[in-house]
Amino acid sequence: MTVRLASALLGLALVAAAPAAAQDRPIRMVLASSKIPVVAETPLHFRLLRITIPAGQSVTYTGPRGMVYPTSGSLTVAVESERRTLQDGEGMFVAGGGRVTFSAGANAPGTLLHYLLVTDSDRNGTVYSRPAVAAELHTASTPVPGLKTGSYEFTLSRVTVNPKVPAPPMHHRSGAALYYVLAGTWTLHMEDRREPRGRGAVQFEPNTFVHTWENVGETSGAILQANISPENVPEIIFVKRP
Repeated sequence: MTVRLASALLGLALVAAAPAAAQDRPIRMVLASSKIPVVAETPLHFRLLRITIPAGQSVTYTGPRGMVYPTSGSLTVAVESERRTLQDGEGMFVAGGGRVTFSAGANAPGTLLHYLLVTDSDRNGTVYSRPAVAAELHTASTPVPGLKTGSYEFTLSRVTVNPKVPAPPMHHRSGAALYYVLAGTWTLHMEDRREPRGRGAVQFEPNTFVHTWENVGETSGAILQANISPENVPEIIFVKRP
């Protein structure tokens, strides 16, 4: 099994050194990334699971490639001879295709979000052993559109926005993304309407979805984003207005 564990790129030093003006725009931290091959004839779907592991217990994972992000408790991930402990705010790429062990700390259950890029045959399969408890947060009914054969960037990022920061310009993805709202009160602006999004909301963004996010609450908001985009192509394409 070939497994690539991507280090969490938190960029804390950069944030600390940033001028005050930087707090007036979204702060994006790439937590994990990997280059992956895509074959156009094999459609891919986003799938998002919330996994809870009882305190002191270990479970096995035998699913496809994906990104993991713990939301509570301590989580240790073991792949072959490599072991890594993740805390809240850290992310990791797991290539899949073999046996991976996830273990919760002794004092509290461990909960994680697991973004998967799956083929048609993997859309609904059980990928964690007991006693893990899995909640299905998103399974796409249609494949990610527009993917062509070639090399793609697969990333996991956390976007933090202070309250009352103006929304970025309208934009769409060069590939696709799946968002999970970690904190805050948001408005999702689309071309013909706007809708509220709160903690726990999931939003799929194909390359045709023109939109922008705005934190309309009184506290800092955070969104977790898994993105797939062609290598050497910007993830975000801003819409040019006449």
